[in-house]
Amino acid sequence: MAKYALLIGASEYESQKINNLSGVVKDIEAMQRVLQNSGIGGFDEVKFLPNPDSDTMRSEIEQLFMEKCQKDDVVLLYFSGHGYRHEDGSLFFISRNTQVNPQGFPRIGTAVDAKFIHQNYMSRSKSKRQVLILDCCFSGAFAEGMSAKDIANLSIKNEIGEQLGGEGRAVLTSSTATQQSFEDSGGGVYTRYLVEGIEKGSADSDNDGVITVAELHEYAKRKVQEAKPAMKPEIFAVKEGYTIRLAKAPVGDPQLEYRKEVEQRIRNGRVSVVGRRVLTRRQRELGLQLEIAAAIEAEVLKPFHELQESLQEYEQTLTEALEEEPILSDGTVDDLQRLQQILKLRDEDIAAIHKRLIPQQSITTSNTISPPPTSTIDIKEPTDQEDDDLSSEKGVNYSKLRDLLAAGNWKDADHETYLVMIQALGKMKRNEFESEELLNFPCTDLCTIDRLWVKYSNGRFGFSVQKKIYLSVGGKADGKYYGEAWDKFGDRVGWRVERNWIWYTQVTFYISAPRGHLPSLRRGGMGFPGDRIFGVLFSRIETCKV
Repeated sequence: MAKYALLIGASEYESQKINNLSGVVKDIEAMQRVLQNSGIGGFDEVKFLPNPDSDTMRSEIEQLFMEKCQKDDVVLLYFSGHGYRHEDGSLFFISRNTQVNPQGFPRIGTAVDAKFIHQNYMSRSKSKRQVLILDCCFSGAFAEGMSAKDIANLSIKNEIGEQLGGEGRAVLTSSTATQQSFEDSGGGVYTRYLVEGIEKGSADSDNDGVITVAELHEYAKRKVQEAKPAMKPEIFAVKEGYTIRLAKAPVGDPQLEYRKEVEQRIRNGRVSVVGRRVLTRRQRELGLQLEIAAAIEAEVLKPFHELQESLQEYEQTLTEALEEEPILSDGTVDDLQRLQQILKLRDEDIAAIHKRLIPQQSITTSNTISPPPTSTIDIKEPTDQEDDDLSSEKGVNYSKLRDLLAAGNWKDADHETYLVMIQALGKMKRNEFESEELLNFPCTDLCTIDRLWVKYSNGRFGFSVQKKIYLSVGGKADGKYYGEAWDKFGDRVGWRVERNWIWYTQVTFYISAPRGHLPSLRRGGMGFPGDRIFGVLFSRIETCKV
């Protein structure tokens, strides 16, 4: 049960057409420090591979996955550098010797094909606990090559699972498949918070002394988006990859307890009067010196301060531009949008600045300036949530469900789904419904519930998603029971593990859960299967043309 890591950093390039990345070395050194620490990462071997050529990179990755590890070992591959997304969607890692063709694109034969690594090394490796961390542009494209068959479950020994977590693979990316990542003078922003989450122990969200892959990613993602809201780190897990245990965290450590208290007391980048009183009391209870408490607060607030600095830079630039051009030209608008992209600011982040400085104009994504409005009425632009159709035949209010889904609160949204379905069936005084009652479930309400789940999970969850999976494994949407198809469906959506149906306490409330994992329509300690309920539900979905 060993742990091996290969850290690849590509910061210098032979081609003058490829920009060097000065912060990569700091990324690697920081990651190496926490993984090698016996009291934190506890990795048996951490190899640093700086600026390799493409052949060396492929060779070292092959050795990591194919030669060193055994079944129960944890294998971690980390890459920091440039990523290139080909027009066919494939991801390539740029190496020191990568060449650039006359059209200005990397010659893929001189780069490292991510799909090749996945198919030839990771999929053939003996190790059943693999973690891949990519801090590069377009890193989310890696997961597009992960096939549906990877979702099948494997058997594991309990004692091994308790020490290292479940079997599987997890891919953590600093960006989506179509998004550039972000580096500052201190290195990759995503890596910075991965290291912080491990080194400080702050990623241990359930305070059990262990940091899992899912906990680490959720922490880093939250911190990244506090500083750079437009960045969208992602996690892709197959089997039980999100439960792999990466590091240890201190339990009962005063500094860690205070850090988590500060995290909870911050609202919109500041601490309220009441929150300040709470922190003062906790600082005294934990016996922390004022200097140490202040330093912890400064670290926790750092991403919020970075966001404010980005907003101030954007506002100052816009102010200076307006002094030269009271009516902004198309070229200036284009430059502003580029600055917004570099600062990783969303449209909603700068909306207040625009409203304050240029209320009679608006900068749109089509690089045009809208003319001054002909009406003096201040019309509020609808947000994405305000655009949602919350129609109900039975007068059910779906705003709470929408808000929970929009916030990514999958567990509470799952429970709320069950409650609104009870209301839609007119069973206000009861807390459950029978499968037969779903045959008359109002179509408008069914469409509304499904539409909200599909939208806010980016097509990952929802009744219609589940129905498609059920049909793909041989089921039929006719309300009848098909045992073999139902078992295959349970395997695909993660409701059945090692031929056993899971209980509600084992439901995964992460976006990285298998496609179709939610909603579960389970309550409290109830377990699966719900074959009759979902069989009838799928039939109703077919009837309602959801």
